[in-house]
Amino acid sequence: MAVDCGVINNLFAQVINNFQDPIYNWVWRTNPYMGMVPRREFVAQDGLSPKVLTTTSSLPTSYPTDLANLALSDGTGDSSCDVDSGIIQDGYTERTYQLELDAWRTRVLCLTDLQFDWQASQMISNFQDNITQFVTVRWSDWYRIKNLCMINNKILITTNQLYSQVSDSNCDFSGLTIGTSAAELEWTHLDRLYDQWIRLGGALGAVGYSEGQPLAALCLGPGYKRKLYQTDSKTRDTVNWGDAFQNFTARGINTSINGYVPNVDDFPLRYTADMTPIYPTLNTANTKGQQFIQNPAYYTPDTHPDGEAVFEVVWVMCNNIYEVRPRPIGPTVFGMANFSPINYVGDLQWINNKTFCGDNDQGNKGYYRVDLQMAAKPVRPQWGFSILCAALD
Repeated sequence: MAVDCGVINNLFAQVINNFQDPIYNWVWRTNPYMGMVPRREFVAQDGLSPKVLTTTSSLPTSYPTDLANLALSDGTGDSSCDVDSGIIQDGYTERTYQLELDAWRTRVLCLTDLQFDWQASQMISNFQDNITQFVTVRWSDWYRIKNLCMINNKILITTNQLYSQVSDSNCDFSGLTIGTSAAELEWTHLDRLYDQWIRLGGALGAVGYSEGQPLAALCLGPGYKRKLYQTDSKTRDTVNWGDAFQNFTARGINTSINGYVPNVDDFPLRYTADMTPIYPTLNTANTKGQQFIQNPAYYTPDTHPDGEAVFEVVWVMCNNIYEVRPRPIGPTVFGMANFSPINYVGDLQWINNKTFCGDNDQGNKGYYRVDLQMAAKPVRPQWGFSILCAALD
C-alpha cells in the first residue's frame, strides 16, 4: 500500500492538534489529585522563590470561670467603664516555593521510515497513546510527592486503635519514629482524624456535603477501597457536591461514609520495610526499544513471592491545602529579541528545526517534546493528613 509523501508531511505538522485535548482530558479524569488542587499561574514578578506567610493565631486555653461581674462606677475609675482586655496573639509560618523543571521528548521520527511503512498512521496514533500515558503518570507522581511536602500532619498507624502524629513540612515521614511494620488503617483511626480535621478548620475546604456533614476526600489505594468501602457494612450517604468539585462525578464518586468520599489512587506511594520507595513499574528491553512491566516488588510479600511493599500512604485531603502554580507563557519579546512561546503545563510541541550544515538540513526528522514547570504553593497545610499504614493488596 503506497503512502503519499504529502500526507505524511502534513501529518507531522497537524497531528499535534489532535494531541492536546485528549491528553489534558485524560490527565484530568485519571489523576486523582489534580481536581482537588486549585491551579493558578506562577507570578514571575514575585521573584524566583516567593515567600508564603501562613497566618496563625492563638485560641483560648481555659474556660471562662473567673469573669468579673458588671458593676456601676463609684467615681474612682475602677468600674465596668474601664474593662481590661486580653490580647489575641497572632503570628505566621514562613515558607518559600519555587518552580520545578521537568522535560521529556520522544525518540526522533524520520520521514523516510514512515514513507515506507504502510502503518504510518497507526504508528503516529501509537505515539499519541504512549505520550498520553507518560504525561499522565508523570503529572500524577508529581502531585503524590507534593502531597507529602504540602501536608503538615504526618500519621503512623501503630495498632488497630492507635496512631502517632507529628507536624512538619518534610517531604517524607522522617519526623516519625518508624519500625519495620505498621498496622492497617481502620475506621477507628479515621473517625478520630475526621474530628481533628473539623477542629483544625478543614470544613472550610470541604469537597462537598452529605446530610449536613462536611466531607473530606480519602485518597486511598484499591486495597483500602475494598476494605473500607466495598466490604464494610457502614451506611453510605449520598453526596451533594460543591460547584468546584463536579469533576468527582466524572470519576464515579457519589457516596460517602463517616464524612469521607473515596478517591481511589491506583498507584499509591509504597515503601519497603526500611522506607525505601518502590516504584510500580520497570522498563525492560523489547523487540525494538523498551516496554514497561509491573514491578513485582510493588506487591506485598503476602501476594507475590518478590513483593517488598510493607508501607502504603493514604491521604485525607480537602480544598485549598496548596495550589499548583505553573509557569505562564510569555512575555516572549524583549527589545529586538523575539523568542518562541513555550507552554509549561505538558502540552506537546513538534520540534522539526532545519539545521545549517547539520543533521537535519532537509527538515525530515523531528520529535515531540513536553515541558513541565510548576510550583506548589502552601495555603492551608494544616488541613490534611498523610497517613503511613500497612500496605494492603
